[in-house]
Amino acid sequence: MLVRNSTDRWGGVAQFFHWAMFLLIVGAWFAVEQHSEYPKGSLERGEWMDLHKAIGLTVFFLLWARLGWRLSGPAPTPVITNIWQHRAAVLVHWGLYFVMLMMPLSGLVMSQFAGREISWFGVFQIPVFVAENKDLAAQIKDLHEGVWWPLLLGLVGIHVVATLWHQFVVKDDILKRMRPF
Repeated sequence: MLVRNSTDRWGGVAQFFHWAMFLLIVGAWFAVEQHSEYPKGSLERGEWMDLHKAIGLTVFFLLWARLGWRLSGPAPTPVITNIWQHRAAVLVHWGLYFVMLMMPLSGLVMSQFAGREISWFGVFQIPVFVAENKDLAAQIKDLHEGVWWPLLLGLVGIHVVATLWHQFVVKDDILKRMRPF
């Protein structure tokens, strides 16, 4: 497998970023779902939320590396069935990058205004830099949960459906472009 992208397939680094981000986002979702299974104030609830935040911080930092890699070289030649589908694909991909930025960023800012530090797996802490403002934290939480999360799910759904449509209806074997094997 090539490290860099070619004209017909994503390279190994791009594939790593793609699948790592997918697994991290699923992991963050799983952690926050587990957190809600425990009573407020319990140790387990706090540990699951700490894991959620650490994974979110990983997504935030990994996204910058992913964008740098994406912009540093060519992408495979687009599979174009028609111009509106190509434009929609570009919009969905850049929308995914945007939401993958806004989800962890809103979580980070929410924690700041809630007066809570964020630990990255116990390796380092992001201290609180702003004055506590619970009302603003609640508003940002509404964005995090009520806007960015549904938008992320919708964009991922469109991405998956479009990929499956290409693979099984158009039969252009698009899955091989991002498949690591």
